[in-house]
Amino acid sequence: MKRAADSGSDERLLKRANSSLFSIATLDNSNEEGIGESVEQQQLASLNCVQDGGYFVGSSEDSEEANLAHSGGRNNCDCRTAVVFEAAEKHFDRHNKFHKERPARILSVRDCLSKTTSSTEKSILERCHDISNENSRTSCLGEEDFLRVHLPGYMQILDRTSCCCNDRLDNEAEQYKSIYFTNSSVQTAKIAASSFCRLVGDVVCGKYDNGFAVIRPPGHHAEPGFAGGYCFLNNVAVTASYAIERLHVRKVLIVDWDVHHGNGTQKAFIDDPNVLYFSIHRFDNGNFFPFSKDAGPRIVGNGHGEGKNVNVAWNEKNMGDDEYLVVFEKLLMPIATEFDPDLVLVSAGFDAAKGDMGDCSVTPECFARLTRQLKTLAGGKVVCALEGGYVRSILCKCVESVVMALLDGLDDTWKDETNSFYKNLGDKEMLDCIDPSAAKSIRETITAHSQYW
Repeated sequence: MKRAADSGSDERLLKRANSSLFSIATLDNSNEEGIGESVEQQQLASLNCVQDGGYFVGSSEDSEEANLAHSGGRNNCDCRTAVVFEAAEKHFDRHNKFHKERPARILSVRDCLSKTTSSTEKSILERCHDISNENSRTSCLGEEDFLRVHLPGYMQILDRTSCCCNDRLDNEAEQYKSIYFTNSSVQTAKIAASSFCRLVGDVVCGKYDNGFAVIRPPGHHAEPGFAGGYCFLNNVAVTASYAIERLHVRKVLIVDWDVHHGNGTQKAFIDDPNVLYFSIHRFDNGNFFPFSKDAGPRIVGNGHGEGKNVNVAWNEKNMGDDEYLVVFEKLLMPIATEFDPDLVLVSAGFDAAKGDMGDCSVTPECFARLTRQLKTLAGGKVVCALEGGYVRSILCKCVESVVMALLDGLDDTWKDETNSFYKNLGDKEMLDCIDPSAAKSIRETITAHSQYW
């Protein structure tokens, strides 16, 4: 499973060995979300590799050139990127107004994307097509759209919460892990899923090239009949099923880079040959949320879906840019290219970002680079939905970087990055250049899927 580097390299690539590609900005990583341990202010520069700077990164002057390419000065090269926001302001923890999964996450991201650096430059949001106002306050989805993923009895339980008293709401929430309800929670969650489906429909029909749904509550932990991890309706799973059944999409790739395994999404498509689920997450041998051995590399799918469930499961902390880039080069992109999807959905959680709650070290620029790689699939039809990410200063930078990558209409950016990757690698084996535990995890996934791809 290896992709060949593009042959169109130039002399600039010779300057990239063993120094940093990423333009590093210091973030205010204060612990504004009330996460247990404090978050120090530090640059998002740490890469887990065996020599200074990392094998798979380039020079700082190349970073400046990349920043120019992605700046507002090249708006004529922008893709038609649509965004939609759903803060679900009526869904909140009644007992803790500072709960880390709260409406402020969405509002902060919108404010960040609305800012400009000069009076003449457009904000990132102005460069996008904001379709939030086009999104009706009622769901465009019928009950059947949710029942493709969730069980009828479970949906009935959720729907009954709209008329429960507070004590009954609390009793219902206690049946699950890390869940809270208000009377409006389920309706707002349906609106969030609906907004994602509308956005995907616009991309599939060609109205827009790609998009990002900045929505809550998150969804990838919601199983067919069980809530958990702040999730009770699975936005990405509902939308993938909607795309196949109602938009007549042939095959869907779901990439989940949230630090937690998307157990709900996996269960929804475990035997579906038309949906490839690919997750990169902390596993810790089953001791990291959602605490399931089913998040391991040997869970490859059932029946006709065998080989269509791919888990890259980290067993140690602090995995960073190099580890994620190697996963994409060694596993995700070769498998995805062979799978040949018509649509790419991203469960875009950012709790693997350096300074967030996941104890990993992925930088915003790395998330952008992964996004640019995904845009080479499915004719560029890539649509992200927010999952985790709870330190707002970091979340904003990560979403900003991904949206900038979605806007980037320059076809050669990802080629330069791939050429740089292999030029810096030289004759070394890439798995020897990253954290040994990460290399072991990747090898285990390769072994589990060698008979399928």
